[in-house]
Amino acid sequence: MSEGNQNVSRRKFLTGTAVFAVGAVATGVASGIDPKTAAAAAPSLPFPYQTLDVNVVRQRGYTYYFSGGCMYASAKALLDTLVEAVGAPWDSIPADMFKFGKGGALNWGTLCGALNGSLAIIEIAAGDAAAATIGPELLGWYSKFPFPSSAHESYCQYPNQITTVADSPLCHQSVSLWCDAAGATVNSPQKKDRCAKLAGDTAARAAELLNAWKAGGFAAAYQPDADFARCLPCHVGPTSRFDNVQGQMDCLECHTDRAGHKR
Repeated sequence: MSEGNQNVSRRKFLTGTAVFAVGAVATGVASGIDPKTAAAAAPSLPFPYQTLDVNVVRQRGYTYYFSGGCMYASAKALLDTLVEAVGAPWDSIPADMFKFGKGGALNWGTLCGALNGSLAIIEIAAGDAAAATIGPELLGWYSKFPFPSSAHESYCQYPNQITTVADSPLCHQSVSLWCDAAGATVNSPQKKDRCAKLAGDTAARAAELLNAWKAGGFAAAYQPDADFARCLPCHVGPTSRFDNVQGQMDCLECHTDRAGHKR
């Protein structure tokens, strides 16, 4: 190719590039996207954290349950208290996004929404490394805690409710065990009051753990029951014998065939 043709080709390329760039900006403006902010990055994690009033978080969790369910209640209880304590960027998170988690994700009975919402805030506040220790502590605590606590007695609709231990982080097991023990249906006002208390209790525990982490005093305390712990070396983790189980919750609650299991 001659030098003249090369110069023409360069001019065509540069002209075409400029037209493309102008078109891209025009498209952005036409679609309502400000080209100056389109590429703006979201705030990096973790967000700033300040010690929270655990009792305020607990009561808010109870109250918010009735307008959006368990995941919304726990997340919003922590969010609102963080907005008051810290401000931005916590005020940029829309609490309504957590409403999908009610009833274990759209009433599918999977991970309890109160845990789901609390774990999301823990991740945002503490970042990956710290959340990897704080989160499992919350999950273990939830699995062994007798819900609901008596901390809501002064304002709840149904005081002195029976308590049950789920031995699981699953909504299905937590709710089913309680309803059976209480003689209540899943959609009864008694059960809703129980789950409102549970949402407040779980958000409050998340606040306690985050407060301890912020103060430099967090220490994981949860340990699996001895029977269940014997399963882990064979089935859970990359160094286990089989590495064929994804999970950390007590498998013995459902897998009752362990008596004949060869070790």
